Amino acid sequence: MISRNIFLSDVDDVMEFVHQTEKCSYDVDISIGDSVINAKSIMGMLSKGFRRMMQMNIHAEKAKADEFLERIGRFCV
Repeated sequence: MISRNIFLSDVDDVMEFVHQTEKCSYDVDISIGDSVINAKSIMGMLSKGFRRMMQMNIHAEKAKADEFLERIGRFCV
């Protein structure tokens, strides 16, 4: 598992982030406090809001995750 902190500024960022995670064949979760949500769920991501630091957990090997991390690099903090 690979973990990174992400920050999404607005609804457009959330939409783009979810769009990129949907392309992944592996699981990507977001942790906010005690809550864990599926990063591929637009409703889940929007329900947690944005403009806050979130922990992203990628359940894949580093080689597979690197391509995804490159696509979402602007959201990583």
